[in-house]
Amino acid sequence: MSLSSNCTVYENVPQRSEAWFKLRSGRLTASNFDRLLTPTGRKPQPKNNKERGPWGALIIELCCSFLRPDEIQWEGNRHTDRGEELEPEARDEFRKITGLTVKEVGFVLCKDGPVGCSPDGLIVDASGDYIAGLEIKCPLSKTHALYLLNGVLPDDYRQQVHGSMAVTGLRTWYFISYCRGLRPFVIKVEWDEYTDKIKEALDEFKAEYRDKYDLIMRVSYTHLRAHETRSNLVC
Repeated sequence: MSLSSNCTVYENVPQRSEAWFKLRSGRLTASNFDRLLTPTGRKPQPKNNKERGPWGALIIELCCSFLRPDEIQWEGNRHTDRGEELEPEARDEFRKITGLTVKEVGFVLCKDGPVGCSPDGLIVDASGDYIAGLEIKCPLSKTHALYLLNGVLPDDYRQQVHGSMAVTGLRTWYFISYCRGLRPFVIKVEWDEYTDKIKEALDEFKAEYRDKYDLIMRVSYTHLRAHETRSNLVC
């Protein structure tokens, strides 16, 4: 299945650029899908009654980041820095192993709600159509070795991978873990019942977000979307 007509791909927006952070502001992105659903398919339990349900605290954070996108910071560490450094190397290794054509993109945004993802690559066919996605991780050697022995998609990235399929509509997503000196770990993930669950959760989240946004913000969500469309921020 090809890319969903419900999403827009920003091909020329470099990840971690100012424009990329602006696109992400106020939106639930794949790196936070673990706050949407657990690896077993359940909604997270609120820590206390002040969180206003399983997604209350998350929605408040997103609304406020729409107001002040300049407050969004990339909270990386030495491990994420290492991953960013090795990502091009890992992408090339994936190309060699699979023979697939990988296109780098900036961001994929749903048209019907504040949800998106930043794939580490999208797979294209001979016609240039998107047919699958790619998630790259470059962990420490002991973590990578465990992935090799287990031979399955790590639970830590289950929501991110399946959620990215739900956002894009693509039925296949590849996962590669790369560590210099060790065998690369590549797995092909297909749309399944868990993807259905996370898609249902995303649709429910979009509706709840719109309702709470209108209660919190001065400008309604509908007016915000209209302004963004006129400003060519979203399609």
